[in-house]
Amino acid sequence: MDKKRPLDTKFIAERITKLRLDHNISEYQLSLDLGFSKGYIQAISSGNILPSLSALYKICEYFEITPEQFFSGNNSDTRLLNDLLDALREMTPEEQYTLYHFLKGGKLPELKKRRKLNPAPQAKPPQESDR
Repeated sequence: MDKKRPLDTKFIAERITKLRLDHNISEYQLSLDLGFSKGYIQAISSGNILPSLSALYKICEYFEITPEQFFSGNNSDTRLLNDLLDALREMTPEEQYTLYHFLKGGKLPELKKRRKLNPAPQAKPPQESDR
């Protein structure tokens, strides 16, 4: 009887392999860094076993991604970015707007508008009586 592996085993194996290769780390080193036996990640990568839930969380934490990012294949949001997003959510819209323009290296449009409405006084040309 041919034993078929479930699709999720293949996905998890491929996902861990991709993360590992993206970070230039060996199966052996990842196993050791996570406190597993030296062949643990290799067994997962070959599709022989599935990681436990706690092991999957350790793997996600190691690569600084959430379990959602692990399964979606999207690891563009780092833990730092997630922390920044949380901080942004606590800001008022005005604070967010100000920070946005600061990060973009520009001045706030309101300041530019104010300068246009109230231009800096220019030197007056000399008049006949001043000469």
